[in-house]
Amino acid sequence: MLIQRIDHVQVTVPLLEAAAGPFGRLGLVMTPVTAHRGTGTANTVFFAGEGEAEFYVELLAVVDEQAASTSETGRRVMRQVAPGGGLCRLLLNVASMSETASALSRSGLAIHPYDAFAADGRKISTAAALPAAGPGFEVALVEYPEDLAARRERHARAGLFDHTFPLKRLDHLAAITHDLEGATRWWSEVLGVPVVGEIATPMVTIRQLRMGDAILELLAAGSPESPLAARPPGLASMVAFEVGDLESAVSLARERGFSPSSPEAGAIPGTRRTTIPASELSGLSLQLLEYV
Repeated sequence: MLIQRIDHVQVTVPLLEAAAGPFGRLGLVMTPVTAHRGTGTANTVFFAGEGEAEFYVELLAVVDEQAASTSETGRRVMRQVAPGGGLCRLLLNVASMSETASALSRSGLAIHPYDAFAADGRKISTAAALPAAGPGFEVALVEYPEDLAARRERHARAGLFDHTFPLKRLDHLAAITHDLEGATRWWSEVLGVPVVGEIATPMVTIRQLRMGDAILELLAAGSPESPLAARPPGLASMVAFEVGDLESAVSLARERGFSPSSPEAGAIPGTRRTTIPASELSGLSLQLLEYV
C-alpha cells in the first residue's frame, strides 16, 4: 500500500492564538507557533498516539496577507478561512514521495511534490496535493526528512505527548460522499487503501477504510430521508480519539468548562462515545470514544 498512515489534518482558523486557547484549556500541549517560509502562514499543532504511532491536528492561519496572496498555499488558506475555516485538508504519510509519484503516474495520476520550509530555513516536509475530484475533498501526501520512529521520539522528548487530557490515539475521521461506490473505488484502486468494514443502518452507510492504525469513514445516506442526503460532500470537521475511560474524560472536560454530550452507545459496535461541540473548539468537533 502506498499510504503508511493518516498523518494529520489541517484546520484553518482566522487567528492562531485565539484558536489554540481552547485546546490548551482542555489540557492538550500545543507546539510553539511556527511560521512557514514564503507562504504568509503559520501553525500550531497537538499530537496524539501510542507506541511509535502519532497523529496531529494542525491549526493553520494566514499571518501575512500580502505574502499569502503571492503563494499557492497562502491563497488556499485564505479561501478556506473566508467562509469560516474548519477541518479542510487530510494529509497522508508516504515513505517515499518519488516512488509514490512514479506509482501514481503509472495509474495515470500526476502529482507535483514541493518542499515546505519553516521561516528559519528548516525543511519541514515534502508534500503533494492529490486532485480533489477523486476523493471529493482535499487530500495531500506528505513525506518527512526523518523516519517516523525518530520523529516520534523527538516529539516525545519535547513533551508534546504530555497532555493532561487523556487522548490515546486517533480512532477515525469521517467524510460525506454521495457516491459511495465511486469513492470506495478511488481509495482502493488509486491509493490501495483497503476496506475493512461496513456499518449499515436505515439512515446511513459507514464504509471503513484503514490506514495505519486509524480509520477513514466514508458516510453515505441510507435513504433520501437521511440528514446526510442534504449535506454537502466533503470532510466532516470532526476528529475521533480513543480514550481509556470515557466517564473520566467527560468529567474532566466539564471541569474545564466544556460541554461534552452525555455518553451514549457509538455507531461502531462495542463503543461508547461523547462529543465536545465544534463551537467550543475553534470549529473542530472532538469525539471521544471508548471500546467496552
